[in-house]
Amino acid sequence: MRSFEGLRPIITEHFYMDWLTEFKLQSVIDFQKQQDEKADIMSTSNFINAIMNDIMSQKGLLWGVMDKETKDFVGVAGISNLQSDAPIVYVNVLNISTDAELELIRRIVQFKHQYWPDKTSQFNISPLNDEIKAVIDAL
Repeated sequence: MRSFEGLRPIITEHFYMDWLTEFKLQSVIDFQKQQDEKADIMSTSNFINAIMNDIMSQKGLLWGVMDKETKDFVGVAGISNLQSDAPIVYVNVLNISTDAELELIRRIVQFKHQYWPDKTSQFNISPLNDEIKAVIDAL
C-alpha cells in the first residue's frame, strides 16, 4: 500500500480529523489529563510519537478529532491493528453527544470498508453506551 500521508484530513459534518502532530500539544495533553491526571508533556509526546510510528509503518491510522464549531480537541479516532484480519475501529472522545460520537464511528467504519473491505472489524469505543452498542452491533 502507498503512504498513508494522503489519508488526512478527514472531514465530517461536525468534525475535522488530522494527524495528532497537527494539533497543539497542549490540547492533546489537556485531553490526556481528562483520562489520566498523571499525563504530562513527556507521556503525551510519547503517545503521539507511537501513533505516528504506527502510521508510518502502516500498522494503524489514528487521527486527532477537533469539533469544527468550537475548535476544541475532543479526542482520537481511527483504525488500529491493520496488519491483522480484524482491524480495530477506535474512537475515544470526551464531552460530545452520542449522535456526534456515532457520526465519528460511522465515518471510521466507512473509511475502513473503503480501504480494507475484506477484513472484519473489532471495536474499541469510549465512551460506550447502549445506543452506541446497538448501532455497532448492526454494522
